[in-house]
This record gives sequence, C-alpha cells and structure tokens, in this order.
Amino acid sequence: MNDARLTRRRFLALTGASTATGAILTTSSTSSMRGSLTGSLTGSAEVVARDLTQAVLAAFERHRLVAIGESHGQQEHGDAQQMLLADPRLPQVVDDIVVEFGNALYQPIVDRFVAGGAVDDHALRQVWRNTTQSPGATGDHPIREQFFRTVRAVNWTLPARRRIRVLLGDPPIDWSRITTQDQVDAFLAQRDAHMASVVKREVLAKKRRALICYGSGHVMHSPQPGQNADHAVPLIEEQTGRHVYVIVTGSHPRLATCPRRTVIPCSGNWLESTDAGQFMDAPRLCGLPLGKLADAVLYLGQPTELTQSLWNPAIFLDPVYWAELHRRNAINGNLIDLEQYRQQQPITLPAPPPVSCAANRGH
Repeated sequence: MNDARLTRRRFLALTGASTATGAILTTSSTSSMRGSLTGSLTGSAEVVARDLTQAVLAAFERHRLVAIGESHGQQEHGDAQQMLLADPRLPQVVDDIVVEFGNALYQPIVDRFVAGGAVDDHALRQVWRNTTQSPGATGDHPIREQFFRTVRAVNWTLPARRRIRVLLGDPPIDWSRITTQDQVDAFLAQRDAHMASVVKREVLAKKRRALICYGSGHVMHSPQPGQNADHAVPLIEEQTGRHVYVIVTGSHPRLATCPRRTVIPCSGNWLESTDAGQFMDAPRLCGLPLGKLADAVLYLGQPTELTQSLWNPAIFLDPVYWAELHRRNAINGNLIDLEQYRQQQPITLPAPPPVSCAANRGH
C-alpha cells in the first residue's frame, strides 16, 4: 500500500469515524469501555480502550507495522484473530500479515492458496506442519488452518491489488534433508533474524503495511539498548528506525471488570509500570516495566476463563505422518511425548506456576 493511498481523511472514512453514525458508535463504545475500566485503571480517565479491530485500525493510522503478540494455542486469541480478519475495513489498511506458524519454504504455496488458487490439502498442511518447531508444536491446532482459509475467503471478493498477502516468517527448513540436531539448531538460530529480513524486504522496501502475528516473546520492544536485541521487533526497529506498535496478550486480576478482547494502551495508567514478569507469567521478564516492552495490552479474560485450541487425535493415525514425527523426535533426543497427540486433551489451559516478582509487590 502506498502512503498516498492512506491519507488521514481516507483512514477516517474507512474506519467510519468521519460519519455521524460512525462517530456515535465509536463514542458509545468508548464510553462504555471507559466506564467498565474505571475501577481497574484508577486515575486514568483519559485512557481510551478499544476492541481489537478498532485498536489495530487506529494503530495503522500512525504506523506501518503493528504486531499482536499471542500466547500460543489459545482458542480465545484465535477467536479474536478471526473477528479481526473478517472485518471488511482491515484489507483497506493492511497489505500483508506476517505469521510465525508458517515455513517460508512454502511461500509460493500460500501465495497461490490465499489468492484463490487450487492447492491440495496435503500440500497446504506442509506450511504449518514443517516448521522449525516440529515435533514439539505440530501446528495442527484448528485455529492455524482456519487462519489461512479465512484470509483466502476475505480475498475472494477483493480486487487483486487489494488482496492480503500472508508472509511466512519461520525459516525455510527442509525436513526431508534434516538428519542431525545441529542442522535443526542452525535454523532455530535464524528465527528472529529471518522474520526481520522478511519484513524489511517484502513489506517496508515495497512501502507496504503489515500486521505481525507472533508469540509475544518475539515482538516485545527492547526495554533498554542491547536488551532483547536479537528478537524480531527490536531487530526491525534498530535496523530500520521504525517503531512497531506492539500489542501483547496478558491478564491481571485488576482487569477482571474489562470486556474481553479489550485493547488498553500501557501509557498513562498502572499497566505502564507494572512488572511484566507477573503480568505475562514470564519469570525472565521480572523487574521489567510492561510499558517498556509493549504499547498496549490485549485482554482476553482471566486465566480460568481461557481455553486451548486442540488438534483432532485422529490426525496422528496417519502412519506416514506419525513415522515422520518420530523421526524428528529422535533427532532432538526424543524430548517430546508424542503419545499425547493421540489422546484427547482437556480444553482448559493448564494453570501456570505462580510468578512472584518482588518489583511488582507494590501494584
């Protein structure tokens, strides 16, 4: 998308904010959310909370790159993502979506598929099954395949120049040639740098705009120079000078009164200084203020309300696929209990171990 095609006037027209009806709806929605946030964001009367779609559309008004960090395999995140993809305003402000759950080796297959071309199912499945994360994460969660099929459906009614392209960010590992852990490690070491190179080459160099859908660990800002410098978003920001608007997924008891799928800016309220380690159940982030790592938070619910998107165990009765997973597992030292894939799992998320960050005790 060229800059000239997305002026402020055009952006406001696309989002509905320039019409009387759009203004009434936006004001009503924002007022409702502000009211629900009164108790949870004490002293933050000016904080504007939005639903995910409105937050993403607003972020693209000022940024070429918007990243949504996810907790992998979470059904509610997949649901929010589907609602975002289905919004008819999204293709007007987004050219590309960069995803972690796709092997770049298969970029031609995905290009053909999301543009409406015929692709055999067995060929399409390679995209999410053959990533660097296999066999620990096979990509067989329903929300993964659903993502690609939804983008295809969205593109169906759009002219070719407006269709959304999906860019696969995982390095192009060819499992048919992999026989040792050292070979796997070489690709694992490239994960963040490869995604950053894809964004620079396919998005920024072509003056396009991209939504980045990755695990939160890859998209958080560097809290200070040199920290997290090898992660994808810090690499992009350091190498291009462009700020990526980062939304991370997280939860806290003080957000219990917020509507689910609410996006809340970190600036100007307690989220800015709260300890990121406790907020994101990540001990390695203890002592780091959340506002240094992210621009906003996507609240999907309290931990007890969240569920998993689970694969169909019958998938793993395919003898060829099952044998290949065992081969890959043997390469990495048989660290994965593959039998879990053939068993029905509870949809509730396992409770994470409590994270106690001393720096967060005052919040």
